[in-house]
Amino acid sequence: MDRRSLIKGLAALAPMLSASRLFAETPTGDATKSCRLITQDIAGPYRTTDVPLRSDIIDGQVGTPLTLNFQVVDSFGCQPLEGALVSIWHANAGGLYSGVQNVMLGVDMAPEGGAIDTTGQNFLRGTQRTDSDGRVTFSTIFPGWYRPRPTHAHIMVFPPDYGEVATTQLYFPDEVCDVAYQGEHYASRGPNPIRTDPRAYSPTDAADAADLWLDLQRTASGFEASHQLGVTFYGGMFGELPEFYRQG
Repeated sequence: MDRRSLIKGLAALAPMLSASRLFAETPTGDATKSCRLITQDIAGPYRTTDVPLRSDIIDGQVGTPLTLNFQVVDSFGCQPLEGALVSIWHANAGGLYSGVQNVMLGVDMAPEGGAIDTTGQNFLRGTQRTDSDGRVTFSTIFPGWYRPRPTHAHIMVFPPDYGEVATTQLYFPDEVCDVAYQGEHYASRGPNPIRTDPRAYSPTDAADAADLWLDLQRTASGFEASHQLGVTFYGGMFGELPEFYRQG
C-alpha cells in the first residue's frame, strides 16, 4: 500500500470515532478552548521554504512588540503535541513580506510603482518545535496591512509524527488594529481600509471561522495573544507506524 492510499484509509476511519474523542472540550495540559481541528485556509503566495528555527522573528524590523503563544493539540485524542513544527510568517509595518517580490496595490487595485524585492531576507518568519505541553512562543511585531487583505498572519503546523499538515491564517480584530496603527511606525499609512471578516476574505467560508480570530490583549510594551491550534494526528491512534510514513 502506498502512502496516499494509507492517508485515505486512515482519514476514512476518523468519522467512526466517538464525538467525545473528536471534539473533547477539556484537553490535557491546560489548553484553552476546545481541541477542535483549526479551520483550514490557503498558505497564500508569500510562503517560502527557507525559514530559520527561532522564537524571535523580528530580525531588525521596527514596530509595536507582539507576543504570540500557541498550543498545538491532537484534535482526535485531545492531547498536547510535543515536537510539532510550527511555522509563522507575516508582513512588516509597511505591508511587505521578506523573501519575495512584493507588489503593492493602490485604491483602484492597480500596482503602485515597481515590485519591492526582499528576496534573500527572512524577517518576520520563523519556525519552532513545540515543548512537552505542545507550546511555542514567537516574539514579533504587529503586522502591517496591504490591499486587498485584512490584517493577518500565516501559520502552518506539521505534526511530530504521522498526521496532516494544518495550514491557516489568523486575523486581527479591527478595533485592535485601529489602535496599533496609531503607533509611530504605522501612523503614516493610517488604518487598514480593509475591514476584518475572515468569512469574506477566506476560501473556507466556514460558519465557525471565529477560531481564526486572535484574542489580543494589551501589554506594557505592545500586544499579546494565546491561541490553540488543533491538528489531525494519527500516530497515537493507530499504533507504531513504519518509518516510511512519518512526517519528514
